[in-house]
Amino acid sequence: MRLFFKSSLLIAVGMVGMTVTTAHAQPRTISECAQKLTARGFNVIDKDIDDGLYEFEAIKHNQKWDVKMDRQCNILLERIDD
Repeated sequence: MRLFFKSSLLIAVGMVGMTVTTAHAQPRTISECAQKLTARGFNVIDKDIDDGLYEFEAIKHNQKWDVKMDRQCNILLERIDD
């Protein structure tokens, strides 16, 4: 009986863990990622989707920036546009 309870508990914990992981990896919209940049002090002036990446042009501290993000809003490139 004890083994059955432990096995059931481990299976339940594993299923909850897998559910949380898949929910976290869901792609976000380009607008959600733009809001993340706005929260970091950027003023987003243009946004585009290219090769599966979100690309933004933004202004911060009177400088123009190029920012690329993946579909989970992780910043892959952040540079001043010369």
